[in-house]
Parts: sequence; structure tokens; C-alpha cells
Amino acid sequence: MVALALTGCGVRPTGVVDAGGSASGLTKGLRLYFVSESGRLEGVPRPDQPIRAPVDVVKLLMGGPSEAEKRSGLTTLLTDGQYEVTGEGDRLSVRLSGMILDPTSVRDRNLTGQLVCSLARARAVLDESGRTRPDDVRVTVASEGDGTGSGGGGGELGPYVCSDFLG
Repeated sequence: MVALALTGCGVRPTGVVDAGGSASGLTKGLRLYFVSESGRLEGVPRPDQPIRAPVDVVKLLMGGPSEAEKRSGLTTLLTDGQYEVTGEGDRLSVRLSGMILDPTSVRDRNLTGQLVCSLARARAVLDESGRTRPDDVRVTVASEGDGTGSGGGGGELGPYVCSDFLG
């Protein structure tokens, strides 16, 4: 009965269609995450960008997107400041000096996402064994007040994985 129903739908069998190679999973190499005009994080490839440590990625983010990426509406929310990245394996912490992050602010959430996703990707790229996937990396973001000495607060957010900010 099922075979009869399938043959009556008008779908005819086809031969083998060559569609190229199979998908290979995650792209290789470094990706930096910038914010689009619509307020979403977008990863852009930097396959030939050498990095020695995750903190190198923070410097690249502060440099912002390329001219072509800017024309397509991408920007960075990281400004000049002090960013300290520590940790090893699949645990990283980034400390922001002179800045308070508000977890309810869309802008601060995107800034956090830029850091988390870019640092996670860098950590995976730096893993010579090739076993670390970006979403294996957990990043904690800590801010240290407003830098004025006026009791500006601060605190820790996370740990986060990149997928917390995408989608």
C-alpha cells in the first residue's frame, strides 16, 4: 500500500548526480566576530592571520573590520582599553579594566559575544592537537568598574560558549 502511494506522486527516480566533495564541517583557521548593522554577530575569516596567544585576538578586534567589511555594515564594539586574557585548555577569562558590562544591554551583550566567540575560535586554532572545538571553550568575562575610583562596580559574567551569542 505504501509503495503504491509513493509511485502515484509523480516523482521519478534519477541517476547519480555529482555535486562535488562532501562538506568538511567547521571552517579552518581564525575567525573574528564583528557586529552587523542588524545587531547580530558575524564571523569573518582570518585564515592567514598569525596569533601566538588568545590575547592577540583582542588586539585584532580593537583594530576593527577591514574596509570591505565596514562597507558591508560590520563594526567592532571593542575600544582601546586594557584587556587581560588568562587561562588554559578549554577555560579562558578576559578581564576588562575601566569598564562595567550590563548583561541587560544589547550593546554590552554583543561586545561580550565578540570576545567570547573570537577567543574561543582562537583557542581552538591554537590547539595543536586539533581536538578543541570552539564551543568546547568556556569564557568568563570580568569587568573592573569604571576606572574613576567611585565604586563603579564590575563583576563576572559567564562562563559562556560562543553558541550563547549566535542564532
